[in-house]
Amino acid sequence: MLKAVTIWQPWSWAVAADLKPVENRTRATRHRGEIAIHAGKHWDEIGACDWRVMEAARSEMPLTADDPRFVFGAIIAVAELVDVTRDGPAPWAEPGQVHWLLAGVRPLADPVPCRGWQNVWDVPPDVEVVVRAQLDRKVRT
Repeated sequence: MLKAVTIWQPWSWAVAADLKPVENRTRATRHRGEIAIHAGKHWDEIGACDWRVMEAARSEMPLTADDPRFVFGAIIAVAELVDVTRDGPAPWAEPGQVHWLLAGVRPLADPVPCRGWQNVWDVPPDVEVVVRAQLDRKVRT
């Protein structure tokens, strides 16, 4: 079963774009391996003004929730959760947080609508089928 984590925008976009290899959390997880990146329905105003996100987007202006790059309430990528540490790489690792280190990000061409939850959660089987079909198509092309 595919596991997932919900991340608010614009952070989930930065992860899916393979620009942000660290997800900052207040707690660790035992999960390692494949994890779906779910773009939550919330917009983080602070994140939208964060210099790292603006630089990643190559934008001089703060990003807004109506930017077409941002999807809400859907799985937008699958990555490998390779480690959980308190010594994540700069500049993304926030002091005092637990750093989930992500690698091998595979963005989905078509976001898959899905409800999100807190912590690590199981992707519903019908949603996982659609996600895996996109990943399989990508491998074959």
